[in-house]
Amino acid sequence: MAYLIFNNSNDLVKIAANDSDRDSLNLILTQHSVVSVSDSDFLKVRTGASFASYDGTNATITEAENYFNEESLKKYFENVVSLLNSFLSENMDNSLYDDMNNYKNYLLSFDTSSITLPLNKSWEEYCNENSIVFYHPLQIP
Repeated sequence: MAYLIFNNSNDLVKIAANDSDRDSLNLILTQHSVVSVSDSDFLKVRTGASFASYDGTNATITEAENYFNEESLKKYFENVVSLLNSFLSENMDNSLYDDMNNYKNYLLSFDTSSITLPLNKSWEEYCNENSIVFYHPLQIP
């Protein structure tokens, strides 16, 4: 069972592939709406192929349009690395620490000139299609 987690304003704030990942998010879940979704809907959100909205009762998955040139992809990496650094500096005991650190190092060493740009898909879609271990920013605790 996968989860989409929304705040009181119905904004998507986190995603989790399973109960263990959900419980590792450092959230007080009773203060959020936790919506169970199918694995296929979760994958759509996780890869950035779709986005999720919530009306207080139902979650809706809508196809997203993605486009990255080299500059925007590098900026995206910077933002994700910043999120990862925040997590890593405060959560050495978290079970996801090593995986998140490995992903951060991958992003820092990735040569954007090694792929065909513009990228007309999300970075996460690219990773999924190329068997690269990745984490969507909303998966970072």
